[in-house]
Amino acid sequence: MTGFVSVLRLADLPATGYVEAVVAGHKVLVARLPDGVFAVENRCSHAASELSGGRLKMGRISCPLHGAQFDFRTGASMGGTLAMRGLRTFEVRVDGDDVALDDTPRHGLARTTSTGA
Repeated sequence: MTGFVSVLRLADLPATGYVEAVVAGHKVLVARLPDGVFAVENRCSHAASELSGGRLKMGRISCPLHGAQFDFRTGASMGGTLAMRGLRTFEVRVDGDDVALDDTPRHGLARTTSTGA
């Protein structure tokens, strides 16, 4: 059974960057991006290291250990050979100043690919 768990106040979420939170035993990162608030697991799919400490730029988070990049909105791996599996994501609900996350993660997306035309 899924449920939403309050993890932080919107006022505590920086305009840029992210904060760490825990929901149902899952370590997550929560970020406010120009198009909403998003949450991903705090665990790189390449080396199982934490993503906290990684740089968030243009909606992508980089693993501080090896530089693998992931889309913060979808969890998708952003190419390269380091991380073929994406990150699990968590549905976010913002109600006034309350930020709540679904306690059941969604499976990460596979590596994104581009085709040349």
